[in-house]
Amino acid sequence: MRKRVRLCEFTTSDGVTLRYLEAGNGPTLLMLHGWSQGAVLYKHQLAGLSDQFRVIALDMRGHGQSDKPDHGYRISRLAKDLQELISCLQLEPLHLLGHSAGCSVIWSYLEMFGGDRVSALVLIDEPPCLLADPAWSEAERLAAGGILTPESLYQFVDNLVGNKGVEATRQILMSMVTPLMGKTQRDELVAVNLQCPRRWAAKLFVDNVTKDWRDFIPRIDKPTLVAFGRASPHPIECQQWIHQQVAGSRLEIFDVAEGGSHFLFLEAAQRFNALVSKFLLKFSTDRHFPLP
Repeated sequence: MRKRVRLCEFTTSDGVTLRYLEAGNGPTLLMLHGWSQGAVLYKHQLAGLSDQFRVIALDMRGHGQSDKPDHGYRISRLAKDLQELISCLQLEPLHLLGHSAGCSVIWSYLEMFGGDRVSALVLIDEPPCLLADPAWSEAERLAAGGILTPESLYQFVDNLVGNKGVEATRQILMSMVTPLMGKTQRDELVAVNLQCPRRWAAKLFVDNVTKDWRDFIPRIDKPTLVAFGRASPHPIECQQWIHQQVAGSRLEIFDVAEGGSHFLFLEAAQRFNALVSKFLLKFSTDRHFPLP
């Protein structure tokens, strides 16, 4: 039976109150949203997975219902916030799920704090390095996922903090969904994103885009599910690269016709939930988890 969703909160070491949605009991699945998004977008997972897991969806600082301070909009600080939440709730072991920039937060957390508390990972469509080096070959660019140049990066963030901020937000989001997504869901996606002030969204966007995780990803030693939708603006090669680098990982590709977009957990929720449930339940009975 699905459980009631509860709104909870905790305060970080630098005085920021973060809020999170929680439902269910059992092995913990902690979910991190992407850039400028929010926990409420995981509504289908909170409803559909809470009969098997204790599902937690965090609003990271500046996002959703969490506080919006004037500092801390860096992947490293978001990773520290995650570490403090895990310690506060004594979550051990747990599964971590990240979407888009949420994957970067997970990678930063693992690099800084280690994975002793973590049993398995679910990574949804985040490239290892979004900012393309002009010296790269085309094969290198695709494997890294470099879809932005310095010029396009700063043109976007300048629009984001100016009087075109709402339209810039809508345009980038609509480039990440399939034609199957209806108007109501599209409007919800934009509204949730706009809960993050545009100036802080711009700062976090730059910080995330300029990260390069290619030296760390091969060091991941946790059972890992990589999920990708063909309507994503990211090249499939970068997700294949992650799959190849993480020993024992699994890559699942969602076609456009079934809702396979950057937001596949929204558009293809039923298949996604079944996939995640089956994958994670294999690693939910013991504290020490071998690779599949």
